[in-house]
Amino acid sequence: MRTLWFLGIALVSALASSFPAHSQDRPPLTIAVYGDSLGVGAWSGLYQLLHDDPRVRVVRHSEVGSGLTRGDYETWFTEFKADLDQSKPDVAVVMFGGNDQQSLRDENHKGYLFSSDGWKAVYAARVDAVMNELGSREILTVWLGLPIMRKDDLNKGARILDTIFAAEAEQHHVTFMPLVNDFTDPTGGFLTHVTDAHNRSRQIRADDGVHFTGYGYELMAEKVWAVIQKDRADTSAGGEEH
Repeated sequence: MRTLWFLGIALVSALASSFPAHSQDRPPLTIAVYGDSLGVGAWSGLYQLLHDDPRVRVVRHSEVGSGLTRGDYETWFTEFKADLDQSKPDVAVVMFGGNDQQSLRDENHKGYLFSSDGWKAVYAARVDAVMNELGSREILTVWLGLPIMRKDDLNKGARILDTIFAAEAEQHHVTFMPLVNDFTDPTGGFLTHVTDAHNRSRQIRADDGVHFTGYGYELMAEKVWAVIQKDRADTSAGGEEH
């Protein structure tokens, strides 16, 4: 199932590269998606939802295997800043955490075990740095929380990450969009299938218990797009009041 999911992502990427440029005088709204494999999925869902709308352009900057705990974080962060300066997106959608429940080393190469106080401090500082770069460029940002995970230990770790994301988002006036209460069964547990508008059972979570299927990411994208539109409307209304 996971192999099929990655093949689907590759197909969507190929389609995206052939999508014609916006032909009107007004440039399209550019939504840049950053993150790890979950971020790649978020991008694929948004692309599928919006690729027929000439007013919107969805760009993938997320990478499978990426993360804020990787040893090459500093290199990634340098490239991230350069990319923001070059691409100048209007909106950033960020989704990390699929690979981040692991030990990390700080800039002095001191190691910290996952969920230790030292780990939380270093990780929060990295989230803070990313949000600061986005905020300094006045990029409307939606930071996605992590969905419920099938395994209890991964779910517990995901909630630790969500707590950090939410706290930093509040400090930076970034929209934090939690997903822990979405895509769950009536008891709040892990949900694998939903019934679509045609009364068909559709799988929404990948078999690894972490990622989503293509259809699941499309459902997620609908929620993300609704939040983006609301935030843009609120920003416009706020600007008119001054």
